[in-house]
Amino acid sequence: MNTFEQGLLRYLKPEQLSLIQSKKVGIGGAGGLGSNCAMVLVRSGFKRLEIIDQDLIDASNLNRQQYFTAEIGLPKVQMLKKRLLDINPDAEIIIHQTKWHEGIAESFFKGFDYIVEAFDVTEWKHRFVQYYAPRFAVVVSGVGMAGLSEKKPMTVKKIGNIYICGDRTTDSAQGHPPMAPRVTQCAAMMAEIILDLAVGVQPLQNLDPSAYNKYHPRQNS
Repeated sequence: MNTFEQGLLRYLKPEQLSLIQSKKVGIGGAGGLGSNCAMVLVRSGFKRLEIIDQDLIDASNLNRQQYFTAEIGLPKVQMLKKRLLDINPDAEIIIHQTKWHEGIAESFFKGFDYIVEAFDVTEWKHRFVQYYAPRFAVVVSGVGMAGLSEKKPMTVKKIGNIYICGDRTTDSAQGHPPMAPRVTQCAAMMAEIILDLAVGVQPLQNLDPSAYNKYHPRQNS
């Protein structure tokens, strides 16, 4: 057990950490949702991730994604893997720098417990979820986390085995800018669902932030 994992035992029971570390999480997309969700998952103790994304880092990504100026032009999945291993050097991170499509989808996430949909384009989000939902026990998707002057509450909605996080409305392609506060909030909600399920806690659903605070009083951070 490395130093990072020893630190986690200040907050988790050994059996909880063991359970979390036994779970495998597949992530489609390494942008705003994917990079932030992966970071939260690894910081929470998950160490077995598989991530697919074809994109290179662009200056327009830096306002909300886990990348830096010096990395512009480099593959997102490579830099994200480096970042995750900087947190937990013993993490098992499989990456694919390729465009996801149904023709190769069967090659990914074999034997995995949870699937995360974190693409930017609506069409790909739908196709990814439609492919994996019948094949895996849990799929977590982020839909609607953009907006600056016009915002709607983000909630969690469960449909069958699919958990949908976000306001399910705002789309950056329709003039709503994707900004760090809402994108990272949605990514954290997605990661929390997976953490809850891993340790046997029922994820909250259909709750706005005020309701969440009602059931989760603030504690010392």
